[in-house]
Order: sequence, then structure tokens, then C-alpha cells
Amino acid sequence: MTKTLQNLTESNNDYAVFLPSISGFYNAFISKQQHEEYVPKDRIPVEFENGIEGMNFLNADKGYFKYKWALYSAGHAQLDIAKSDISESMVQKRDRNNTLIIGDSGGFQIAKGIIKFDWDKFYEGSADTVRTKLLNWLEHTADYSMILDIPTWAARPPLNARTGLNSFRDCLDGTIYNNAFFMKHRKHQTKFLNVLQGSDNVEADIWYNEVKNLPFEGWGMGGNNMQDFKLILRRLINLRDEKLLEKGERDLMHFLGSSKLEFGVALTALQREIRSTINEDFTVTYDCASPFIATAHGQMYTQHVHRNDRNSYIMDKMIDDKRLSGSKIPLPWNSPIAERMTMGDVCWYKPGDLNKLGKEGKSSWDSFSYFLQMGHNVYQHIESVQRANALADMACSLHQPPVTQWSKVKKGQDEYDTWVPRNVIYFVELAKEVFRSQTPMDVIEKATPFLSEFSKGRLRKSSATTFTNLFDTEDAGTDNDSEAFDEHDDQLEELEQTV
Repeated sequence: MTKTLQNLTESNNDYAVFLPSISGFYNAFISKQQHEEYVPKDRIPVEFENGIEGMNFLNADKGYFKYKWALYSAGHAQLDIAKSDISESMVQKRDRNNTLIIGDSGGFQIAKGIIKFDWDKFYEGSADTVRTKLLNWLEHTADYSMILDIPTWAARPPLNARTGLNSFRDCLDGTIYNNAFFMKHRKHQTKFLNVLQGSDNVEADIWYNEVKNLPFEGWGMGGNNMQDFKLILRRLINLRDEKLLEKGERDLMHFLGSSKLEFGVALTALQREIRSTINEDFTVTYDCASPFIATAHGQMYTQHVHRNDRNSYIMDKMIDDKRLSGSKIPLPWNSPIAERMTMGDVCWYKPGDLNKLGKEGKSSWDSFSYFLQMGHNVYQHIESVQRANALADMACSLHQPPVTQWSKVKKGQDEYDTWVPRNVIYFVELAKEVFRSQTPMDVIEKATPFLSEFSKGRLRKSSATTFTNLFDTEDAGTDNDSEAFDEHDDQLEELEQTV
């Protein structure tokens, strides 16, 4: 039977662009196989007509599904460029005319201590060596890149004991220094996004006003700038009125670490309004690492729920049983990856088999099992994002609620929003009114109760939040939301050490 080669780039229509945040683990399998027979032929599923390269969604010719956009972070990259060209060739050797990579600068990993950085000599030579490596890697790798920002949580306990940062002002001043360093030494081989931070709206306003006129080519939205929709709308109007969203000058805005489906639909509404009223070439992007982190926890995307009371991806604990080794039972979930696989492709080890360490483990999975499931999860995540946008378009075309009394938004649902939460429909209409109003700040202010409700659950949770609090797993728990836990996930980091 002919297998599908789905083009998710074409089906993205005019939606805000979701970027899978490619894990180093996933990149490594594809890149190593491009240079050597890293995975033996007898380990590759027999239905993989393009071998492992078919898992490379950036490859429009051979990918089992095709998707031209992604984010890759310097935080877990090989910063030696010559080595990166080989070990990260999935990204480095892609068709640059037909793909777009946003590079994350690694500020998160520096603040967490994953990238070693001499905080005691922040304004001296040793720290500049790290800055130079990051700058050179970003220019070599990415079409757009984050500047090296210092998020405000780097000044909070316990991280401040290592960073020596003790205030919001310390984080902003450090970021301003990094900005100056990048501006001085850049070669203009990547376009830089001016990252806006701030843990509350007062901090966010101070940060914005001090960096807004720097000559970068787009915007990165962090902190409250990507959590509080009242602030997001207000900031966009600020940018519009100050001519900082102009065509050919600043054509892209990226929201850091966001997976919730309602958020993606809201960003589509904002992108459309910016395109229709300010800059027809403007693109809004957002990213998360959920498909990769989920796999590291043994979770597979099995279905999606698109209802007015629940709008999420559902993940279940994937079967791990040595009795299925060699099984020809088809993998029962839907994706161009899964339809080419059997249960035996995932449950590889049979009783008595030894793993890479020469020991018999409890799991039937080898590291390649995780890689296969990651590809499936990426596809399912993108598909669900696109379906949420399509359903929202249908609901909004049928039901256009009155938006004059934002403090009195009607409760409940009606026949037009069976698949879409009512607040999503209201936000789409609100975005239209804000961008077309002569007094947009008044419209935003009147909508404060609604926007507070719409933003609920997006405010940054404790880094101690556990995986099972955030994803729909086999017990059908709460909706997943990758932004609520640390971008650096210990289990994924441990998995990445196996390749």
C-alpha cells in the first residue's frame, strides 16, 4: 500500500507558525546517519522507504512528512562550527532556500548553569569568549536568532547564588551589555530578535522602553510579554504606533515556549491583524519541545480532543513489553511515521537481549525506539495545532459575538462553538476590534476581565511543576502546557547522552 508523504508546510495556510524545538537527541540520529551507518539496516523499519532520512521533516524530498520551520537552541548545540556541520547536519545542511530555522541563543541554559559562564567576570574577557562562540554559531546556523537575553528569574533564589544577579535591574543591564556586544561583532548573517523580558507588567514596560530602539530585525517575547494577553495586545499597539513593526525592518515576532492550542489560535488572530493593517509580510511564530519531552517520559501522542470544554493533545503511556519484540502488529496511532511502523519496531529488545551497556534491562526499548516515537509526536503536535486553527476559523465564521461589553462576556456555549472554547472566539473578535479602533487602549482596558480570564493558566508556574501535571496521560488528566515547566528537562537531557 502506498504510504503518505504529507506536506504540513502547505496545510499551515496563514496560521501563526508553530516551531518544534528540535532536541539534540533527534538531530543526532538523523545527522549521524547522513554520514555513516549509525543505525544498522536491520534496525530500521522495513516500511521506511527513505530510511532514517525520512524522519527529517526539513527534507522536502525525502521526509515522510514535510515541515519547513523549526527552532534549534545553542543551549544544547555543538558550538564548534566545523563539528556542528557534521554532528548537527540535519539543521546545518538543510535546504536554506526552503526552510527557516530560528536559533535560540542559550540564555536559558546559561542562567541554569548548563552552559558554563563565568558570572564573576561578566564584563571581562572570559565571558566574552562564550558570547563570541554563541554569536558565531547563531550566525552560521539560523535565519533568525534570539539575542542573548538574561531572563529575570536568573536573579531569584537559588539561581542567584551562582549568577550573582540580585535584581531585575541586574538582568536588564546584563542583557543591554550582551546586545551591545552582538551589535558590535555581528556579521549580519542572521537576523536578530530583540527579546523582551519582565516578570510583571511594570518590569516589562521598563525593559521595553530601554531596548525598543535597538537596530534588530524582529521581536522575541518572553516573560509576561508571552503570558499576559492584555500586555501582549498593549505591546503590539505600542510597537505599531512607534513604527516598530514596519515591513522590511521588523518582519517576525517569536513567542518563547508555548504549546497550548488556544494560544496558537490567538497568535494566528494577531498575525492576521498585523498583516492586514500594518505589515503584510509579518510572521508570528512560537515554539515548544513537548513532542520530545513527552517521549523522554515514555508518552506517545495518541489522539487530540477539540471540544469547547477541552482543547488539547492527549498523551498515553506507550506500550513497553518484550513480548512484542518482532511483532508485526501495526502501530495503532495515526501519522506518516506510525503507519510505517509495527509494535516490534518500538518494542525491540526480547527477553535475554543485552543493551549498549552489555546488560539486560527491564525495557524493550532501545534509544532508537525513542527517536521513532519523537517523529510521530512531532507530526501529531503540528497536525493538532493546524486543526485547532481550522476549527476556530469555522466557528468564527459562523458566530461573531458582540464585543462591546467585555466585562460581561456570556457564560456557556452555543451551537456554533461545539469544537472551540468560547473565549477563543471572543479573543479573535477582540483582536479585530483592537487593531481597527481609533482608541485601542480603551478597548483593551474595557476587556480587562475577559483578558484576565483568557490568560489564566499561562502565568509562569513553579519550576518544580511535574510532567504529569501538564500533559494528558493515560488517566486523562489536565491539559498539557509545556510552558509551565522548565525548558531544560532532566529526563530528556539524560536521554540525549545516549547518542
